[in-house]
Amino acid sequence: MSPYLAVGALIFISSLMFILPLVPSLVELRSKSDALPLNVVQQNAGEIRHFADSFRSYIRALEPTMRHCSVSGSMARDILPDGEECVVLGAVDETMVFSLQQQDSAYAVVIAAVIDLIVPAGVTFSKDIYARGQFKGGENNNYRAILGEKDVHLGPSSHVIRWVHAVGKFTADLGCRLHGRISSDSLIRLQADCSFLRLNAPRIEIGRATENGAAPSPNSSLRGSRRPRRFWYDGDFEVKAGQVIPSDIVVRGNLRIRSGARICGSVKSANNIVLEDAVLVEGSLISARKMRIGHRCAVHGPVVAERELALATGVRCGTFEHPTTVSAPSIEVSEDVVVFGTLWARERGQVVTNL
Repeated sequence: MSPYLAVGALIFISSLMFILPLVPSLVELRSKSDALPLNVVQQNAGEIRHFADSFRSYIRALEPTMRHCSVSGSMARDILPDGEECVVLGAVDETMVFSLQQQDSAYAVVIAAVIDLIVPAGVTFSKDIYARGQFKGGENNNYRAILGEKDVHLGPSSHVIRWVHAVGKFTADLGCRLHGRISSDSLIRLQADCSFLRLNAPRIEIGRATENGAAPSPNSSLRGSRRPRRFWYDGDFEVKAGQVIPSDIVVRGNLRIRSGARICGSVKSANNIVLEDAVLVEGSLISARKMRIGHRCAVHGPVVAERELALATGVRCGTFEHPTTVSAPSIEVSEDVVVFGTLWARERGQVVTNL
């Protein structure tokens, strides 16, 4: 073979090996046949009410039986599409009540109640519960999941393994352990010594919130004015008591904001943040380490701490018109705290007293 022919063949084969992997990209660049956005599977979309919406669709297969039990005031057993046994309650059955009242009793079927449902203490429900009326649980109960079309109330020292959603109010008494997602279309209220992970509602109250000594309100004249883009400081920084900062603050070190100060923008620190009492932050508040928010402070934007977060009595985060997110791996929150939106402890959340 001629040496020129051999060199030409080598160059051709090498060029072909280089170009072939690029052919699909070149074709797509010309025809643009795959320009639509990806279809996100909602199961993985992070919507806190996803499980509740799925269970509501799942339980819909029992609608004829639930209608019958509601009209007749009777109890019936049915089978769900996946073969799970379900008890439909149009009235409280004495046999079921007696079995639930036995010490350390367990109930291992799905329950669908079309009436107000009050369950006794010391019961473990290993399957999901659907309550079309009010739901009230006794002390020291264990629940897998609850969907309440009205209010849901858990007795003291109860445990939730997966999730609860209430169309009405959700309340948890002293010492409840909420291991999964808790959501409400109205209000969530937790009492002292409750633990939680992820809460979402238009209004979340820790303890019974009052308006005594309310958090400071924004200064409308400053909010409407034009402010500098950013104040940046390389090191530890302190905002003096009562001082007004008409800009964002970015600090590389620790940041302390003294009592009564107002920040008309957002705050970010690469280290710890401490807010003393009655501080107002009109934007977001972000710490790369630990954060403590003092008594009667108000933060209107997202609150994020990369390690730990403590919220003292009287703190208000977000507003009803503008809900927000409060998030950290570990959160300690005192009574008389209100969060509008989401309170998310990624590892551990605890209601404490006198923080």
